[in-house]
Amino acid sequence: MMHQKTIKILIAYDEQLVADGLKCILSKHDSFDVMELLRNDENIFQWIPEHDPDIVIFEFSMWVRNNLKLMADLRSIFPEIRILIISESVSPEIVRDLMPLINGYIVRTCSSGKVILAIHEIIESGKYLCPKVVDEYFTCSTTVKSDSILTIREKEVLCNWIESNNNDEIADILNISRSTVRTHLNNIRQKLGNLNHLQLMIYACRQNILNRKFKPVCPNCRSFCN
Repeated sequence: MMHQKTIKILIAYDEQLVADGLKCILSKHDSFDVMELLRNDENIFQWIPEHDPDIVIFEFSMWVRNNLKLMADLRSIFPEIRILIISESVSPEIVRDLMPLINGYIVRTCSSGKVILAIHEIIESGKYLCPKVVDEYFTCSTTVKSDSILTIREKEVLCNWIESNNNDEIADILNISRSTVRTHLNNIRQKLGNLNHLQLMIYACRQNILNRKFKPVCPNCRSFCN
């Protein structure tokens, strides 16, 4: 009988009470091993190689600009590390800057169940945004034009662009020229508006046009995928 791999967790925190609560909740699950609690002002760059965690959870009582630099430095030094942030609601601009650097973001008012879900989603699929972040910042219903209709080829281009974000790969997969790919992408943006990568992915999920084994970034989108 195969045993599920234990997920090693390191928690960095601003508030001791929150960290203690997280440890208590996560320690009840056999699949989690909370290895260490450390304050955010301690040297996280020393603790990561010493403990080799599968995921680092950062609890920030208040978001400050230096947190973004910390995430960028961590991603540069430890490119394989998985990072989950628990903090207050932040601006769409901050979330967009953060997402290439981290694996998940949870608003502090979310339930403990969302933290557990986020950990599993990040380990299995790579990314997680709690519904409160998705609904507030990346809901396409208020951004996409109501009369937008993509052609079959535009849907194919959009799907492949979401998966690879590389025009050369799209051209090879669809057997079309790179200039044709650019033309289709321009037409898509004219129809849908100037959406960012995550908004386009949510739109594609909701329109059920994703294919193959691509996994959406959030469980909200998953209900729209076959």
